[in-house]
Amino acid sequence: MKKYLDYYRPKLGESWLIMVVILLLCGTIFTAAVIFIINLIRPGTVVPASGSGWSTPVLYVIPFLFVFLYVYLRAKNDYYQAVKTGRPPYPQPAARLGNVPLPIFILLLPVIIVSATFIMDPLTGWLEMPEFLKEIFASMTQSNIPTFIAVVIAAPLLEEWLLRGIALKGMLQHMAPWKAIVWSALMFGVIHANPWQAIPAFLIGCLLGWIYYRTRSYWTCVALHAINNGLSFLLAGLFPEIDADASIRSIIGNKPYYIALMVSVIVMVLTLLYLNKKLAPAPSLNMTYEQDETVSPEL
Repeated sequence: MKKYLDYYRPKLGESWLIMVVILLLCGTIFTAAVIFIINLIRPGTVVPASGSGWSTPVLYVIPFLFVFLYVYLRAKNDYYQAVKTGRPPYPQPAARLGNVPLPIFILLLPVIIVSATFIMDPLTGWLEMPEFLKEIFASMTQSNIPTFIAVVIAAPLLEEWLLRGIALKGMLQHMAPWKAIVWSALMFGVIHANPWQAIPAFLIGCLLGWIYYRTRSYWTCVALHAINNGLSFLLAGLFPEIDADASIRSIIGNKPYYIALMVSVIVMVLTLLYLNKKLAPAPSLNMTYEQDETVSPEL
């Protein structure tokens, strides 16, 4: 699989195709078909609305299987076309931190997420969430092992593979970095399919995209994503009586929140300035060879 992916870099249009048509549309239809078949064989095994048992991880992972199949077939096709035409693989920059010590980098990850949580809180607090969506979010943050696996393990691994490891990596090969980062962040918001998650997902996506651009570290993005989801999971477990759309300000009060917000902004700015200065420069992708490559008469 890896040798195929070395020759595959989706552009903007194909990245949107993967997110909207393959993941959201075809993935949903495919998931519904799988649920129907499973429940036909064993009635009541998977109940989408319950959020209990293993329904959550099963329903979450299934659409990504469809995406994986598409990416595998596309990458395999690009590999054989490259072999036929003699085109070399795309550059594969190694993950690197530059002058940031690894222990400090690890410590900064939860600092970034906690700061971002306070900063983004006002952006969704003014949106009134429908009751049916509150119930869905409540089921997604239930304190049980299957939900933990879906939200804190599967979601970071699969979403970061798709958004950063496939879409962003591909777009970085074909357009200006800032455009690729913004587009990938927008896709990250769109796949969440609701404004209560889409707005913070877009902002977190910009942050994750920039960090991936500078470090080329998939696992760093997974860690940040897991910390973000894990924090929500932890708070839901510690305070089960709180509504799913409750803001931090409504929980801790105005004065403590505004103090925390001010501190979070300062910490976030200082952290990003430090990382921008100390992280290794963004790797070169040697994009010129793509423009000069000879097109085979057979294509």
